[in-house]
Amino acid sequence: MKSVETATSHAEGLADAIGERAKSYIGGGVDALSAASGKARQIGRSANGYVRDNPWLAIGAAAGVGIVIGYLLRSRREY
Repeated sequence: MKSVETATSHAEGLADAIGERAKSYIGGGVDALSAASGKARQIGRSANGYVRDNPWLAIGAAAGVGIVIGYLLRSRREY
C-alpha cells in the first residue's frame, strides 16, 4: 500500500510542477500579447495620422493593391 501512496504523491508533485510551468507559459503569453497589442495600437495611430495627412496617396495605394490582388485572383480560364 505504501508504493501506491508514494506513486500518488509523486504524481501529485509532478502535476503541481506541470501546473506551475503552464502558469509561467501562460503569463509569458499574456505579456507577449499585451506588448503586441500595444505595438499594434501605436502602428494604427501612426497609420491613421499618415492617411489623414496624405489622403490621395492612401487612396492610390489602396487602389493599386486592389488591382494587384484582383489580377492575382482572377480566373485563369479567361485566356
